[in-house]
Amino acid sequence: MDSKGSHFFIGLFVIFGITGIFATGVWLSRQDSTEKTISYEIHFEESVSGLNIGSWVSYRGIRIGSVIFMGIKPDNPQLVLVRISVQDDHQLRQGDVASLKFGGITGSSYIYIEGATPGSKVIQSSDADPAVIPSHKSEFEQVVQGVPELISQSTVLVQRFANILNQDNQEQLQSILTNVNAISTSLADQNENISGMFVTIQDAATEFKALSISLNQTITKVDTLVTRLNSTVDGVNDLITDDAKHLINEWKITANALKTLTDSANDILAANQDSLQEFSQEGLNEFVHFLQEARVLVAGLSRVVDRIESSGARFLLDQHTPEINPD
Repeated sequence: MDSKGSHFFIGLFVIFGITGIFATGVWLSRQDSTEKTISYEIHFEESVSGLNIGSWVSYRGIRIGSVIFMGIKPDNPQLVLVRISVQDDHQLRQGDVASLKFGGITGSSYIYIEGATPGSKVIQSSDADPAVIPSHKSEFEQVVQGVPELISQSTVLVQRFANILNQDNQEQLQSILTNVNAISTSLADQNENISGMFVTIQDAATEFKALSISLNQTITKVDTLVTRLNSTVDGVNDLITDDAKHLINEWKITANALKTLTDSANDILAANQDSLQEFSQEGLNEFVHFLQEARVLVAGLSRVVDRIESSGARFLLDQHTPEINPD
């Protein structure tokens, strides 16, 4: 009785499980049937092996639909017509392009769509008149189509390599290898001489380094000497300039004093004109000559002062080499 009861419960559990699975499948199918979709057509020039009805339609890696029909285009047998069903909230846009992608090692394929840019218009399509989505060759197809060209180029390369290794070139290559071997042997025999040459080169480099250090020291000393000479010249120039300024100031004071004296004399002459007319003719003439010479002296001093102010120390240090008469 216990054995029969356990079998009954096991069978009942299996029946309920199968019924639940069947009900879930029906519910999912009804959900799919009630979901709004949009149909599109894609025309492939390449083989669509691995693609089946129900294969995924992916947009940038997100599943948005599935394949619902596959066949040969009636008016062009070179094209494969594939109809896909896409969810209504993932409508395709202008610029979208479809291609085949491989899903894994099983060899199954799916349709991959991408290419639209922001602001692209939605492609109008319906089940009765599906819009055509452009396609391009898959990466695998491009590789497969490039294989014959690659094989052809490889054949040409092998042929050229065979031409290079003909009998004449082989003999020349053997001669080159023989010469290289002879040179290597000669270098090995001259090992001591080569070592001595390297030692000589190293000694020369050491001497050159020492010469460079000495030259740098000499240049440094010359720079220091030039700096000191410049400082000395600047000091002499400042000294001469200061002395010249002091002398100019003294000459200006003297010139002003002489001018004051002359003006005072003129005032005295003007005030005592009547008395001076009675002075003797000889004394008056001498006094007039004195005034004229004083005015000439004042004018000369003024010119000297102006020249010193314009020329500076060069006027005081300017020396002319005297001319020597050969007679």
